[in-house]
Formats: sequence, C-alpha cells, structure tokens
Amino acid sequence: MKKRLMIVAVFVLCLTSVWANGQKEKGTDDWPSKPIQMIVPFRAGGDSDFNARVYAKYLEDVLGQSIVVVNVDGGGGSIGATEAKNATPDGYTVFLGDVALALNEASSLTDFGYEAFECAGIVGKNSGEYLTVRSDFPADSAPELIALTQEEPNKYKLAANTGATTYYAASVLKKLGAQFNIVNAGSSSERVASLKGGHIDAMFNSMGTIKDYVQNDDFKILGSAASERAQAYPDYPTMKEQGIDLAYDITYVMYFPKGTDPEIAQKFHAACKIVSENPEYAEEIFKAYGQFPYVADIDTSLKLLKEERDKFMAFKDEFSTGK
Repeated sequence: MKKRLMIVAVFVLCLTSVWANGQKEKGTDDWPSKPIQMIVPFRAGGDSDFNARVYAKYLEDVLGQSIVVVNVDGGGGSIGATEAKNATPDGYTVFLGDVALALNEASSLTDFGYEAFECAGIVGKNSGEYLTVRSDFPADSAPELIALTQEEPNKYKLAANTGATTYYAASVLKKLGAQFNIVNAGSSSERVASLKGGHIDAMFNSMGTIKDYVQNDDFKILGSAASERAQAYPDYPTMKEQGIDLAYDITYVMYFPKGTDPEIAQKFHAACKIVSENPEYAEEIFKAYGQFPYVADIDTSLKLLKEERDKFMAFKDEFSTGK
C-alpha cells in the first residue's frame, strides 16, 4: 500500500513539475499579453522622460502592446527606483533608469543599485551635460570660472541636487579647488529658469534644455562634462580637455524587478534594439537632444554599470558629509 502511495505521489509531483514548466514556458512565449507600465523616476519634461516616451511609442509597434509611462518623481529618482524595485516581477513593470541609480546609492538615498534589478541593457546615451552660464558672465571657459570662485569664495552660485549628476559635478569641482556657493535649484527646467532669472550663476544641464537659450544668446556653454565631445556638438570642449578631471556619461537603462524571468529581459532588449535601428526614432532623438541611437548588450551593460557605480562610490564620504 505504502509503495503504491509513493508511486502515486511521485507521479503527481512529476505532473506538477511538467505543468509548472509548461506554464512558465507558455507565459514567456505569450509575453507580453497585456499593457506594460514603464516607470520614470523624474517628472515629465526632462531627458529621461523624453527617452522613455519615445521608446514607449516605438516599442508598442514592436511588442504589440501599449506601454504606459508613469512619472514617479522625488528624492533625486530614489522614490521611482524603489517603487520599480518592489513591483511584482511578472514582466509588466519596467523601469527606465539612468546614472541617478548609482548616485542615489552613493548618496545613501537608497541602499541598492543596479544589482537589485534584472537588467535589460543600456538603450540610450545622452549627448552630455554642459556647464552653462549667462551670456554676460565674466568667464569664457571652465578654468576661468573656477578662478573667479577662488578670488571671491562663495559668491557664485552653482546649482546641484543631492543624488544627481549635478551634485557629483559640484563635488568634483569642489575637491579640485573651486569655491562655489552650492545651492539646490530643482529640476532641469527649474535650473534653466533660475539661471535666466539671475538666481544662480552656473549649472550643468543637458543640451535639450539649453540649446534654444544658447542660440538666442541668453546662455553660453563653458564645457561638456561628458567623457568625449558630442558628435552633434563638436564645438564644445570637455572638462578634461580644459584640464579639469571631471567626466561622466549619462546612459539610459531598462530594468525589470529582480525575479523577472531573464528571458523577458532578453526579449525586451531585443525589442529595444529593433527600435534603435528605426530611422524615425533616430531622427526624433537627434532633433530633441542631439542623441544618436546607442544600445549595449546586457553583459556589456552590466560591466559599464559596475564601473559607473565604482566611480560614484568613491565619493560616498563627500556625498554623506556634504564636504
């Protein structure tokens, strides 16, 4: 009797295993079978939001499902990142993150970074952030600006938000001897308004938010914080070219909550690759932000994300103390 019961039990377990594997396979094969939510950890109108919405538009054609972009602003991107991390790992919540994920961890705004997610790869690259001042400002290069801050310490206001690239840039410049009065001036669009209104003297912003003001001679650019000159804007030297050891690149990365089937992440990555090869997509991102299509496979992305994290974690003490 016991032997018979054992045989039945083993048979039931085998059937359950086969059914479970079949369901998993079916679920992956059928994905996506309903709309996908894409979380952006910043308010509408910035570069991350733009990249998310453009991708969402073209991904809908590739995946055959609606993609709903949801802005979860606050905490330098940490609130949106936390919501995405804690979402159900069923393949129907994706998170468009950027460099803020590593900066939030280094600033202790969060206790997690890229490893807390299932990475679907880097899917875009910003043309850089630019050190920008008003056109009548008495400096025409980054070294000249730094020299002014040393002549009159704390006079010149530089916008920098905790947990953001702007704060990293300010921290590096401070470590190199600049003596700015560092202030929080809000989002990229708010920084633009503050600079134009004379409430701050300098800021780091992406080209899409400043190019009209530069063309209208309201602002001028003193240098790029990117690791190399942007293809679209070759006239602006990098900070490193000017002898200032500051360089960071802003990439856009797609993440799923940890526990999501890796096959779904791979499928999503493949869909993003298809979008990146669409000429209409390329034209749209170039026109708005001077970007070119840029996609890195998942393994390469993970390597780059680790390098990025290590760079920012080296400033953890400065971020924590504000010194």
